[in-house]
Amino acid sequence: MKLPLLVVLTSGMLASLFFASASRAADHPDILFIAIDDLNDWTSALGGHPQAKTPNLDRLMARGVTFTNAHCAAPACNPSRAALMSGLRPFETGIYTNGDPAQGVMSETLTLNRHLLAEGYRALGGGKIYHGFASEGRKDTWTEWVGLFPTAGKNVSNVNGLNKDHFDWGPLDAKTEDMGDTKLTDWAIDQLNQPSEQPLFLAVGYVKPHLPWYVPREYFERFPLDQIELPAFRDDDLDDLPPAAVKMAKPEGDHAAVIEGDQWHKAVQGYLATISYLDDQIGRLLDGLDKSPRAGKTAIVLWSDHGWHLGEKQHWRKFALWEEATRTVLTITAPGITPADTICQAPVDYLSIYPTVCEIAGVSTPSHVKGPSLMPLLEDPTAPWEHVALCTHGKGNHAVRDARYRYIRYANGDEELYDHESDPMEYENVATDPKLAGVKDRLALALPKKEVPPVPSKGKKKGKSGEE
Repeated sequence: MKLPLLVVLTSGMLASLFFASASRAADHPDILFIAIDDLNDWTSALGGHPQAKTPNLDRLMARGVTFTNAHCAAPACNPSRAALMSGLRPFETGIYTNGDPAQGVMSETLTLNRHLLAEGYRALGGGKIYHGFASEGRKDTWTEWVGLFPTAGKNVSNVNGLNKDHFDWGPLDAKTEDMGDTKLTDWAIDQLNQPSEQPLFLAVGYVKPHLPWYVPREYFERFPLDQIELPAFRDDDLDDLPPAAVKMAKPEGDHAAVIEGDQWHKAVQGYLATISYLDDQIGRLLDGLDKSPRAGKTAIVLWSDHGWHLGEKQHWRKFALWEEATRTVLTITAPGITPADTICQAPVDYLSIYPTVCEIAGVSTPSHVKGPSLMPLLEDPTAPWEHVALCTHGKGNHAVRDARYRYIRYANGDEELYDHESDPMEYENVATDPKLAGVKDRLALALPKKEVPPVPSKGKKKGKSGEE
């Protein structure tokens, strides 16, 4: 008799805790905060590649508002994540590249997770949210931080024969459950089912599709190599670019190696396969949420830290200021706020995520956070929006994106301008067209007047971390 009574009491206690959580939902809802590494617009909903298969991302996007003209604050993991989580731009912090140490600046800043923790949230973080900060487990930073999970493929190297470190791809003879992101999903689902007297901020940072593109063989088999389509490109795409842009493209680097090694089709296959694996994990996470007591009461914010090139403009990876490198996946579902299955075409960037999460969470926005909240667009995706998206890659190099144009200005004064109404692939640089001088002048108003120097590296060599 005692055991059943214990079960009843325990179940009742758990139910009461979840009921208490539900009663707070209107003011301080639970928030599922999903970060993805290196995912560009290759989702079936955004149409970045005709062969992309992302039914689970599509399923999530159908729940709320998806921003089709969203852009990172910087096209690299470290500065993008630092900007998003701090609410400060690279030229305000000095965190411009992956090689600029961010931990010191972040430890002195009221970051998003620290703010929500101080406001009474149970702040849990797993996977990759920041760019590898060793001190993320501090009690004033997270309630609990589990970091990265061990993954299959750690002892694999140079599958593609290019001998370029983690710039590699190929199928693994491994089980899906051996992958780090699978273990992360398991952990996150478990957390969704844990009762709490506090509202939950659950940050889930998926590593894939970051390089190397090693996932179980079944995912490669979903995309037969003989059917792979290359991304749209033009052989003469660099011909009208200024010297600073060609230097950023580095056609003599990754692209030359890929062509010489006959790896372009295999690379596209590897990226599609890795995205498909990630999509399966997103599906498992959504199913876990829907089966948990938090179903229907949890806001979901999903973002990718930047875009990715696969040979467009003879460029690979991120580390550039063109559309493919800065455009990101951003979708937000907030119960009682966002209409379902809605697209917003307004130009937005990641300095808006911090204040938006604060509004959703029902907490104040810190005074240092200057980005405009997306709340007006969440309530009405067609609402007027006077802002532009601004992206920075290295001191002095910036791209400004509005609803129609992309304007790029480099530190040496070189310029690019693209009209997305007539040229969505950015093939024609029209920066020298005198009829568009007014467009450049208008977009240039968003460029910073002052920029701090990069954070000192304290004598350590940046090494290959700048190419992560």
